[in-house]
Amino acid sequence: MREFRSRKMLSVFVLSILYLILFSPVPSVAQAEHSDLTGVKVAIYNGAGVMSSSRIALTMMFEWMNASVADVTAAQIIDDTLHDYDILVIPGGSETTCSSELDSEGRKKVRDFIAQGGSYFGICGGATFGATYLHLANCIMSPVNEPGSIIHVTTMNLNQSSTGPDLSELPANFTTMYYGSQYFTPQYGASVHKIATYDYNDKAGMIACKYENGTVFLSSPHPEYEENGDRDGTAFYDYLNDPDSEWDLLLRVSKWLIEASYVEPVGPTTTPTTNTTTTFTPDLPLVAIASTGGAIVVLIVVALYRRMHK
Repeated sequence: MREFRSRKMLSVFVLSILYLILFSPVPSVAQAEHSDLTGVKVAIYNGAGVMSSSRIALTMMFEWMNASVADVTAAQIIDDTLHDYDILVIPGGSETTCSSELDSEGRKKVRDFIAQGGSYFGICGGATFGATYLHLANCIMSPVNEPGSIIHVTTMNLNQSSTGPDLSELPANFTTMYYGSQYFTPQYGASVHKIATYDYNDKAGMIACKYENGTVFLSSPHPEYEENGDRDGTAFYDYLNDPDSEWDLLLRVSKWLIEASYVEPVGPTTTPTTNTTTTFTPDLPLVAIASTGGAIVVLIVVALYRRMHK
């Protein structure tokens, strides 16, 4: 009788483990943590008014993040090319020229892309275009008027307690290129994450926010340039004394853009999913362990069953 109870208890124990292994959720694409942008498709706008040096630096930066990068034109955006990408990048340049070239149809395509789960990454003129012409962030932009040359190195303070991108492990301040930069003033009811503020006036120069199902990052200064290095592929104002690199900060922001956006599912499924054009790889070791463990437990259960019924 005692032997029967021991066998019964062992069987219950093994079956419980089997249930936990087979039915416990494996981390999904949305839950998994990612070290870079592998699998992410980035479209960088290459149109009239775009600063070529900014476009080149951004291309080099996103390639450093292991993203797949391609240029897109206004005609391609109007032709719905953005549906093939996860992030649209508008480099520094003339926001008025960009708006004119895209026209109302192109601007609507960009807004629709973001509203449906895409991400927008705007630098300088690209940030002004996103805030003022596309109205992606409920903010007013104003000149900083920081003393010095129109192009110089400015000090910014990082929002280490950001409730958007996790910036807690990054340095509290950094220097970056100021180019006649502006700051953002969120309007009443705006839900905006302050990424960094100017040390000069404590106003936000970098922000992030949601736009319907998509996400937005806007930076008036130019953190894409590596003034003291050549990995950005350009010598634009390399004589500036800026030993810092903001690429790790922009990687953190870019990962948040992808992970915080989602695309409405197509078909009978009604639960929102993460950006479906992103091909992040889940934590494969956990999947393998779960599968292998399940097979082993099944074999154990079968062996116990046979022994008990001899």
